[in-house]
Amino acid sequence: MRTESVLQEFEASGLAAGPLPGSSAKLRLALDLAALASGSGRLRILDVGCAGPEPLNLWRPFVPLWDRLELVGVDVAGLDRAEASARRLGLEIELREASASALTATFGEAEFDAVVSTQVLEHLHDWRHALSEMGRVLRPGGSLLVTCDSGDVHASAGKRVRLSGKRVYAEWRRKMPVVGKVGDSLVSGEWERGPRKNELGAELAVAGLEVERLDWYCLHCVKTAQREAGSATRLLWLSMEEALAEETAEPVDPGLYAILYAKARRR
Repeated sequence: MRTESVLQEFEASGLAAGPLPGSSAKLRLALDLAALASGSGRLRILDVGCAGPEPLNLWRPFVPLWDRLELVGVDVAGLDRAEASARRLGLEIELREASASALTATFGEAEFDAVVSTQVLEHLHDWRHALSEMGRVLRPGGSLLVTCDSGDVHASAGKRVRLSGKRVYAEWRRKMPVVGKVGDSLVSGEWERGPRKNELGAELAVAGLEVERLDWYCLHCVKTAQREAGSATRLLWLSMEEALAEETAEPVDPGLYAILYAKARRR
């Protein structure tokens, strides 16, 4: 059964059970990353957007595995909060102020064994360029693990109009950067609609990455409840979602899910 498979995978991962993070997509990412860390040698990992609303929450379960990881975190703000979280967790982390669109300028190419980004792409002016930058800082054979809001979700008419206006603004900003000097203080750009599954898969290929997993996660019917759920319930939800995707005879309805998860390897 899929439930037993996920539970066995977790038990073998070495992750701490108490502080499992966020959505089912984030949990799947954590399990895949723990599997990478089980190999020989230390993994040098870049966390893009490490501060976020809950700084470093992805890394709490990895405390028992920390001797296998070398973590570098980047964000454009909130690094003081990330530093405070690292101290509370007792983790040694290098923190750098850098945007997702300037990773190679900050680190150079082929510097990391893995790049992780959770719920960041949907907040960027140009997620495609950011994805390319994440691919470029990976070493050959390195892994990119990303979660983001799914653009396949049906939005209300009002939200579609608002996001359409933001995308028009983002296009003008790309053509004439001077527009951003005024507009960025008023308009936040081409986000709040994450990429569609086919868009994300296509851009991963353009970035020179081979897709190993690309799936929808986080059923809308349990999204709110997941915020209150403990580790055991989170694992059961992950099992349920992956079993549903495997057992459904018809193609999965993307509108049922809130988040995309992608794992890809640099060629």
